[in-house]
Amino acid sequence: MTKDEYVKTLKKYMADNELEQEDGLTYLDVIQEAAALARQLDEPEKVVVPKFIADWIREAAQPSNLATISVMYSDAIRYGKHIDWFKNHDNQRLLLKALLYGYEVEKEPKYYVKIKHFNSSDNILYVNHDNARGDFFIDNKKQSTSFNTIFTKSYLKHHWTGYEAYNNAGLLEFEEVEDD
Repeated sequence: MTKDEYVKTLKKYMADNELEQEDGLTYLDVIQEAAALARQLDEPEKVVVPKFIADWIREAAQPSNLATISVMYSDAIRYGKHIDWFKNHDNQRLLLKALLYGYEVEKEPKYYVKIKHFNSSDNILYVNHDNARGDFFIDNKKQSTSFNTIFTKSYLKHHWTGYEAYNNAGLLEFEEVEDD
């Protein structure tokens, strides 16, 4: 019997029988609860994978999960693509679950970015981005529609030419921003 057949059988049973109340609950209440639980059967939760793995899955996607795994394994062996991640047995299980049950992309942390030793007399200064002009500058961390003050590291790496120099020199300090 499949999950759907089970739920249909319970619904038919509820419709066909006038059930009596016992101890504050009717049999109908219990059957409705059983049907609700049955709908949850065989619905495993999606796993969370890092963005680079989600991108890799999309790149390697084949008509079957087995073919996708084969392509990804070949990439890992031949090109060394994400080989360190792929060697870990827990990550292999995670990949299988992602392909079988679906996945969500791990959310990248967001930060206020302070440049060390750059302080004004009244406050600490943070990296800002002018959304209209595309320039980066230093000011307070107050977010607005015109200025962005919250960044992911990958955004900074790809959009701010000074990021690598400041980061490699140890001049950036990251304050993680809690998601809403």
